[in-house]
Amino acid sequence: MRVKDDEKINKIYRAAIKVVNRDGFEGSSMSKIAAEADVSAATIYLYFENKEDMIKKLFIHLKSRMGNSYHNDNNELTPSKGTFRTLWLNHYQFTMQNIEEFNFLENFTNCPLINKIDQNNKLDYCSTIESFFEKSKSIGLIHDLNNDLLYSLLFSPINYMLKKSTSINKALETNDLINTFEASWRAISK
Repeated sequence: MRVKDDEKINKIYRAAIKVVNRDGFEGSSMSKIAAEADVSAATIYLYFENKEDMIKKLFIHLKSRMGNSYHNDNNELTPSKGTFRTLWLNHYQFTMQNIEEFNFLENFTNCPLINKIDQNNKLDYCSTIESFFEKSKSIGLIHDLNNDLLYSLLFSPINYMLKKSTSINKALETNDLINTFEASWRAISK
């Protein structure tokens, strides 16, 4: 039995992101991804059952990377506006530094394959963030809303602004960032 090569898997993932972002989910194929990764299609099948399996695993991998980028360690987060701002800025920085991955995640979230992902793997945040939301609700810092809604109210505005700014190739100004965070904060805070 062949040992899985993490570097080869990452190479395949990078190629899949590029192909899917360029050609769409329907327009992408294992052969296109293999060519982009400079590996044989047979090599990809050593790691993944089929294209759907690979795309689902890639989505879960990227969601985990994004969620874990929100904070630097596993220490408990102290509920405060400042902590929310730090998480929000970390989300912004991750997205700016990984725009291709962000585009893939956005596209995947809006395609029918999302319904084939286990509910636990659809979450946009890691367990530390979930606990942080719960603690923040329990002390009355933020509204007692479903965590998915809180996540959406906090991060969707900056996601939209990022998509808009990258589509016109113009960076967000500091004032835009401040205003976007403050609007998101007002939406979730009490």
